[in-house]
Amino acid sequence: MSDFHLFVLVALLLTVISSLRLTGKWCHFLSHSQRMVMSMFSGTTIGLTVGLMANSIFPGSFYSSSLLGFFGGATLAAVSAGKLGTVSLMEGLTAGLMGGMMGAMLGEMVAYTEAVIFLKLLITLSISSLLLYPVFFHASLRENSVPSKKWLIKPFLVFLAALFFLLGGSLLDSAPASEHPTHQTH
Repeated sequence: MSDFHLFVLVALLLTVISSLRLTGKWCHFLSHSQRMVMSMFSGTTIGLTVGLMANSIFPGSFYSSSLLGFFGGATLAAVSAGKLGTVSLMEGLTAGLMGGMMGAMLGEMVAYTEAVIFLKLLITLSISSLLLYPVFFHASLRENSVPSKKWLIKPFLVFLAALFFLLGGSLLDSAPASEHPTHQTH
């Protein structure tokens, strides 16, 4: 496992932990539809990331990467959506299962360099799923006014923080593409 894979794993774990904290803070203000969207979006992106990462760690072993994608995606998605309620937990779990399988299949079809690009995209989507919590919270309050000028700067600062975090992680993947085995057999 490379430094980049460790970065993706740590980013996924931080996403799940942050999701648990945000859920505990704002769960009671969210409607069922909002909970469903959050659990399915985060479950699918987490599952896709886990499945694709599993296939890039175990190239050519579709069975192993599928099992790891299934169980890893379902577990992380269920933990992420656990405090949203039983129905949202099941929605997140099934989305994580489906995403893990799709990520493993995607990893089997693309070369390693393309898998790294997809991992960067998917970890960005996984982290951005955390932005749904404050968006849905403020949408449920039905506020028509901006609370303060600082509130306008927050999305920009969050974007910059995520950008620097992801750029720092992408610098960890400095190995040339020729060092990694390709598993294209079709």
